[in-house]
Amino acid sequence: MKKIILNLLFLAILLPVTAQESGIRFFHGTWDEAIALAKKEKKKIFVDFYTEWCGPCLNMSLTVFVLPQVGDVYNKNFVCLKIDAEKGEGRELAKRYGVNSYPTYIFVNPKNQEIVHRSGSNKPVEDFLYDAQGGINPKLGSVYMDKKYAVGKYDLDFLKDYIRYKKSSGSREVQKYFDELISKGAKLTEPDVWKLYCKCIIGYQNPYVKEVSDNYSQFTELFGKKEVDTKLMEATSYAPVQFIKELCDFEGKDFNIKMRVMTDLFNQKKYDEAFAEVERLKADPSIDQHKFVKLLAFYVRVSPEYTDKELPYETLVNKVRGLRYVAYNVYDRDDAMPHFYYVQGLEYLLKRALEEGKQIPADLVATPVYGKKVYDMRHPDLKVKPKRR
Repeated sequence: MKKIILNLLFLAILLPVTAQESGIRFFHGTWDEAIALAKKEKKKIFVDFYTEWCGPCLNMSLTVFVLPQVGDVYNKNFVCLKIDAEKGEGRELAKRYGVNSYPTYIFVNPKNQEIVHRSGSNKPVEDFLYDAQGGINPKLGSVYMDKKYAVGKYDLDFLKDYIRYKKSSGSREVQKYFDELISKGAKLTEPDVWKLYCKCIIGYQNPYVKEVSDNYSQFTELFGKKEVDTKLMEATSYAPVQFIKELCDFEGKDFNIKMRVMTDLFNQKKYDEAFAEVERLKADPSIDQHKFVKLLAFYVRVSPEYTDKELPYETLVNKVRGLRYVAYNVYDRDDAMPHFYYVQGLEYLLKRALEEGKQIPADLVATPVYGKKVYDMRHPDLKVKPKRR
């Protein structure tokens, strides 16, 4: 027993250390000490400027900085610091480097303490890893690239790198640079241009969705049906119904039309029609229910203190029905928000029922008609472990 306890204690100590070392290892000394260390180890400096109240900052710390692949790149190439821009020497450093939004990421050459690359925002892992390239390779850094672009003497290869950098930095003008690339002779059918389009250009408000649709056979032959369909589905996720209908047939077209019909009804506050559409979609075997649930979650959230304070009781009931369906059928164990919104909605419904002398509908405590029948966190494809005999 004593040996078991000692082993458990060892694991309890080891696991947090392992988790910490799998991601970015942040240096906890002063700025001058970081500069000295970076010079000694022949590395650049990476700084995450954050504040205690910044939600995107916390999200990056919890979901991106901790990843092994991120730690591998950043620990190898940088002395990494997390600096609170509102405390201690962080105030002066934030002022020195022009930090006015959070999170801001800067990559600094320790020899002259000048920025070689700047970025920021809550972003996917791929873009954060691309940021590191801007710190490692001076010719991919924002300082060099912005200066060269401003001069105007560059070729198509530079412009492709510039578009990728602008996308990773969160720029809203990425499409402008992509349009320039096409105007200078690049073709969407070229593999590297297509790849850039898929990674960097979102939405339907550009000429490229229609170009792909009009030349669907050519694009599927070049890049495969699955890849082309995935891009068309992503690009038309928020497109008007008529726009989607006029495109070629692709996998996901019917789903996007149905989702758009539902979202239009919610946006127009035609709640009776919207919830009737939700019931039809719950029973529709042709749609991807997991994707439907993720979209539905946005429209059925209950906000007692704001938008839903004056909501009619029956509409509130329908919202809670939607919340229940989402909570029952979401399978991401790391995402607690659907369950929080479900509880919050139920609590507010109970409060309103008591205040207004209303009844809680029986179907809210009955076995669901559609989707999972039991409220738990198990994926429906996960089988129950057989009992030992």
